[in-house]
Amino acid sequence: MLKKTRILLLAVCIGLLLIGAGVLAQERSVVPDFSLESNQGEVVSLSDYAGEIVVLNFWATWCPYCRMEMDELQKLHDYLQGTKAAHLLLVNQIDGTRETRESGDQYLTEQGYDLVNLYDDYSIVGNYIFGVPGLPATVVIDREGRLVSAVLGPVDFETVLQMIGAVE
Repeated sequence: MLKKTRILLLAVCIGLLLIGAGVLAQERSVVPDFSLESNQGEVVSLSDYAGEIVVLNFWATWCPYCRMEMDELQKLHDYLQGTKAAHLLLVNQIDGTRETRESGDQYLTEQGYDLVNLYDDYSIVGNYIFGVPGLPATVVIDREGRLVSAVLGPVDFETVLQMIGAVE
């Protein structure tokens, strides 16, 4: 029984490493342009931020780690608005059942967050452009439009600032 547990644990660890590699393997590649509707009623394109650093945070309301990091993301958003060092955009992974546009907006409003929330219907951008294997995931895109940093799992204010600082 102990041997089976060890094998299972090893398989899970290897699986997590391979999953994480899905996001990280794309680093330094140019991100194709995409457009998503925002909670502010606008269509936002990555190309709108050409020449600027962009931080994307992929999330959903059903994800406890996503909810856990929201205070840190709001703090980051407030800081970045003052410094103009980068732009933070949430990318809400919408599946139409567990996660809807309404559930994401309701959560942000009820919690008092003032963040730009992009609707990634059926996780097309998350899955097919970034290969995000799980939530939350945070990526940094440099001024040339290259994916330069990615983290799978919750982030805090300092971690994302370090990710941005590595680009500058």
